[in-house]
Amino acid sequence: MTKVFRRWFMTIGVIVVIVPVALIAVSCANRPGERTQAGSQPPEKVVITYQPGIGYANLVIVKQQKTLEKQFLNTQITWKTLSSGSAVRDGMVAKQVQVGAGGISPFLVGWDRGVKWKILAALSRINIWLVVKNPQIKSLADFKPGMKIGLPAPDSEQALILRRAAQKQLGNPNALDNNLQAIAHPLGVQALLQGQIAGHFTNVPFQFQEVEQGGKVILKSNDVFGPSTSSSVYMLEDFYNQYPDFANALYNALSDATKLLNENPDEAAKLLAQDAGGKATAEQFKKWITNDAIKYNLVPKGFLEQAKFMREIGMISRTPESAQELFLPPVQNVGGD
Repeated sequence: MTKVFRRWFMTIGVIVVIVPVALIAVSCANRPGERTQAGSQPPEKVVITYQPGIGYANLVIVKQQKTLEKQFLNTQITWKTLSSGSAVRDGMVAKQVQVGAGGISPFLVGWDRGVKWKILAALSRINIWLVVKNPQIKSLADFKPGMKIGLPAPDSEQALILRRAAQKQLGNPNALDNNLQAIAHPLGVQALLQGQIAGHFTNVPFQFQEVEQGGKVILKSNDVFGPSTSSSVYMLEDFYNQYPDFANALYNALSDATKLLNENPDEAAKLLAQDAGGKATAEQFKKWITNDAIKYNLVPKGFLEQAKFMREIGMISRTPESAQELFLPPVQNVGGD
């Protein structure tokens, strides 16, 4: 692992403070002391975290429809939005979060360092874009010292893609490490448009907004790793083992939400607009979720290839023998790599 990466990993982080907030369930489910169908007690409380962006739209739909709250009436479910996969990981390591969502890279870093978690479901495959405003920047070779590239975290999916592209284009995967700047997706949009950073490696829909306002795409993740899972749902293994009914209910709810996104984008867009509280219209959400840059799919893809590259450049010290050892039973049943 490079000195730059170690320094970044140790010094740049997000302090996660989770304050549980009980959500009011709106329909009958399990009565006090009643066991769920498979025979396990429901959890008393669950904290579920995800990050900004429509890559998590199927999880947001589950939240907006209150699917879990209706089924687990006596479970206190708290939903939180965090700025990066590493922030999600920190919350889960601290046992403040039981279910989190993020990219392959932060998941594998945690797995390598002994975090006892696995993948419950993939969420989406996104063609992530590196966007610039300066017309003189046409490739990675045009980034000079001091020209910052914004992304969520040094071990984010975007950082991994950038390192793989730098290896291919510049001959050194760490050639641009000193250019990286950790910044949350929404803040990064403004920083790029105002010229505070030279490039922004973000996510959907933020990359769409940047292009709409004059940004230019100089790198696409599909050209680096091919179509791969961008967002997944992580779950602590001990939580899954103790509450398999809840885990399976979440997986089934995600499956239904994914079907809604793919087959009824109008209804899905309405739910997402409601969750956004007026920040974007249903029409805008429909345009985003039907863009060719994003596909909603529960089957994981790209874990082994990314793990191999991460070990090659020192981000992790080992690789899984097979992708199946990273997945919980619902995902093992559908395959994936």
